[in-house]
Amino acid sequence: MATDTAVKMVKAPNGTMHEKHDVIIVGAGPVGLFLALNLARKGIEVLVLEAEADIVPSPRALMYFPIVLHEFERLGILDEVVSAGYKNQEGLCFRTPAGGSNKVLAKIPPGKAPEGTIDFGVQLGQHTLTNIIRKYARECPKFSLRYSTRFVDLQEEDDYVNVEASSPDGTKSFFSARFVVGCDGASSPVRKALKIPFEGFTWEDWRFLAINIRYDFAAHGYPAANHVIDPEDWAVIVRASNVEEGLWRIATGISPDIPTDEIEKHLPAKLERLLPGPRPLQYEIVAVNPYWAHERCASTFRSGRVILCGDAAHVNNPLTALGLTTGLVDVAVLSRLLLKAFEDATSWPVLLDKYSSMRRKDFINNVQKQTIQGKLRIHSTDRKVVAERDDFFNMLNKNPGFGMFVASTMMETVPDDLLPSPLTRMTTAVASAWKLIGTIVMIIWWKINASRS
Repeated sequence: MATDTAVKMVKAPNGTMHEKHDVIIVGAGPVGLFLALNLARKGIEVLVLEAEADIVPSPRALMYFPIVLHEFERLGILDEVVSAGYKNQEGLCFRTPAGGSNKVLAKIPPGKAPEGTIDFGVQLGQHTLTNIIRKYARECPKFSLRYSTRFVDLQEEDDYVNVEASSPDGTKSFFSARFVVGCDGASSPVRKALKIPFEGFTWEDWRFLAINIRYDFAAHGYPAANHVIDPEDWAVIVRASNVEEGLWRIATGISPDIPTDEIEKHLPAKLERLLPGPRPLQYEIVAVNPYWAHERCASTFRSGRVILCGDAAHVNNPLTALGLTTGLVDVAVLSRLLLKAFEDATSWPVLLDKYSSMRRKDFINNVQKQTIQGKLRIHSTDRKVVAERDDFFNMLNKNPGFGMFVASTMMETVPDDLLPSPLTRMTTAVASAWKLIGTIVMIIWWKINASRS
C-alpha cells in the first residue's frame, strides 16, 4: 500500500504549511480512484481526499459498456472486473411486467466487434468495482488516499491550487497541487466552491428505487438485462453480480408522495407485480436505496486549474446505465490530456479547455438525449413517445440488421491521440461523413421494411 512517508511540505502565502502533490482528487469513488490509478501509473503524484470513512456499499451503478472496458484493459484490471461481475453476451430484452401480460416486446442482440476487441458488457456493483480499482491504485508508489478527510475550500494561485480539508474532529489540514479534480458527486462541494451553475432539472414524477435482491429471474426466462415497459410498474431488471453470488438489481419507481420511512411497506406489492414465477414468492431483499433522479450539467467542466469529472460535472437518470460509464469516459479523456499538461507546463489552459468542451458537448448532445429518451420510452403514455417506441420495437423485430446497428453504437473506444494533426482530423471528418450518410440510408431502408405488413 502506498503511504505518505515522503510527503513534501511548502509554505503558503498566508504562512500555513501545505502538503505538496502534483494532483489532488476530491472523491474516492470509482471515477476519482480510476483517475488516480491512470495518473499514478504514469508517475504523477496523486492524493485522493474522501469524506467517508470507507467505500459506501449502497446500491448504485453497475453496468459497464465496451468503451469503458477497453480502458480497464489498458490498465490491466479487466480480467478481475469480468471475474467479479457478470459478462453480458445476451443483449437487452424489452418486456411487459410479469404481473401483466408478461410478454417480450423486442430485443437488442449482443454486439459484434472486430476480432480482438471487446464486444460484451459487464454488470458489477459500483462498490465492488471501486474495491478493485483501489487495490491496484494502492500498488502505485505515487498514490495516496485519505479517508475521513472532507474538502472545505480551495484557493487558486498562479502555479498551484491550495486546498483546505477537515477531519471528523474538526482538525484542519492543508494541501497544494498543480491541479485539483472534483470527483465528489452530484452535490460536489468543489463545484459549489467554484460557483459553477449546475444546469438542468430534477424528475419529480417518480421517486426512484434501487433494489438489490436475490431471486432467480434466469429460471423464468429473463436474460441478464431487461427493460420492463409499463406506465406504473416499469423497471430495469439486471444481474448485479456473477452467477455464483446470485444478486440482481431492480431499478423502479414509486409515487413521490410516499414518505421515505414508508417506502419499504410498499415493496411487497411492487415486487408481486414485477417478479415472475409461482406464488408465494421467495426472495431476499439485500438493500434498498431511494433517490431522486436528475438531468443536470455544469456550465463548464473547469475553472482555472480546477476540473470537474463524473457526477460533479453531470448527472442523469440511471435507466440507460450511462451515468458511471460517462464518468469513466471523462477519466479516459482527462487522464490523456492531463499527462500532456505535465509534459508541457504552458499547455494546460488549452488542454483543460479541450477536456471541458469535448466532454460537455458529448454529454449534452448525446448522453443526456439518450437518457431522457430512455426514461420516457420505459413508462411514458404520451402519444408521440408511444408511437416512437412502437416504431423502435417494430424495427428491431423486423430488421436484424437494425438490432446489430444499435448494439454496435456501444462498441466505440476513446482514441489514444486526442490532439490529432490537421490532416488526420480532415481524414477522420471525411470518413465520419460517409459513415453518417451510410447510416441514414440504412435507417431509411429499415423503416421502409418495418412499415411493410
